[in-house]
Amino acid sequence: MKSILYSELGSDFLVQGLGLHKEEQGSITGKLGRHEIEITSSPNSLRNQEEVQVIYIGKAEPGPYRDGDILMSGSDDLLDRAFRALDDMEQRGVVVGLSSAADPHQLSLNRDELNQTTLAWKERKVPFLCLFMREPVGLEGQAKLVTIIRKVLND
Repeated sequence: MKSILYSELGSDFLVQGLGLHKEEQGSITGKLGRHEIEITSSPNSLRNQEEVQVIYIGKAEPGPYRDGDILMSGSDDLLDRAFRALDDMEQRGVVVGLSSAADPHQLSLNRDELNQTTLAWKERKVPFLCLFMREPVGLEGQAKLVTIIRKVLND
């Protein structure tokens, strides 16, 4: 299965951490386990692709969570894999909603545009995992994100 990565944090740390390379036509690709990986410049660029899963890496505004927490949203299977990775790392993860609609039972990041995109992925049955960290995301945070991605894709 092909894995599409999109990062609001830039792609350099993903290229290095996942061993990806730049193709002649400018795309960044590689392979991790049995997964082909491609970094895309837009989470909407996979409209016509079949057999893909999406990993979205984003920034989180300050909120009611701790520095260093990994905030997540996604399809059940990829969330389960992410939680197993976090357990191995002894890292705290928090499932969040992406809608700005108030929900007293869930933390939300107020990312309405991304929420609409993820709803479209759900409708098409595209597995996805969104990982967020509070800014600034330093080298340690980037390393945590790469480790989670590696473990999720190798599971």
